Amino acid sequence: MGRTATLGLAIILAAAPALAATFIETFDGGSNVGGWTFGTGNEVVESSGGNPGAYLHDTFVDTYAPQPHTSQPSIFTGDLRQLGVSRIGIDLITHSVDFSADGRPLTLMLISDQGTPSNFDDDWAAYLMGPVNVPLPGEGWISYSFDVPSQETSLPAGWATLGFGPSSPPEPDWNQVITDVAEVRFFYGDPTMFFIFQGWNLGLDNPTISYGLFDDGFESGDTSAWSATVP
Repeated sequence: MGRTATLGLAIILAAAPALAATFIETFDGGSNVGGWTFGTGNEVVESSGGNPGAYLHDTFVDTYAPQPHTSQPSIFTGDLRQLGVSRIGIDLITHSVDFSADGRPLTLMLISDQGTPSNFDDDWAAYLMGPVNVPLPGEGWISYSFDVPSQETSLPAGWATLGFGPSSPPEPDWNQVITDVAEVRFFYGDPTMFFIFQGWNLGLDNPTISYGLFDDGFESGDTSAWSATVP
């Protein structure tokens, strides 16, 4: 093999994922990496009844659209491009609801706080509506999985953006959110629509993130991307 071919192979190897892995929060033993919540503060980790085993249970979520989400920095947030993220998923169950959960596709939202976590007026999201609706009572656990093309440098096909306040950017940049995700959120339905308020009895299990960490050779001595894989 000539020197040019050898160099080309070295470049390919250097650009390839150095580690392919999937992290799943099972809630076993009361664990909750990412601080998953329905936003009520009433959630409890049940030791059984999940998919399988332990799961996060909230008996009363009073809202127009449940939005389970992370509330702490973790492997689910931060620079998802550097982490080489390819997929995010979750398992959900609806034990009961006051009226109806019908006709609501589950949506994945990646939230940007633009580096100002105390100012919600400039927050925005990139989101992807999935093809599968949220669970109805009696349907049991349903698993959801979303492709997250973290290596794309412009808004991927099928994704859209949504501003949350008057200071949200008029032209949101995919590169900004994918390299600094402040929160991962799931939305019950189309996030541009409003629904009737009702009480929900809900559970979530197995929030999942699949990634292939990209190796830079560590010439800079910066191993932060590797340490980021430790929840």
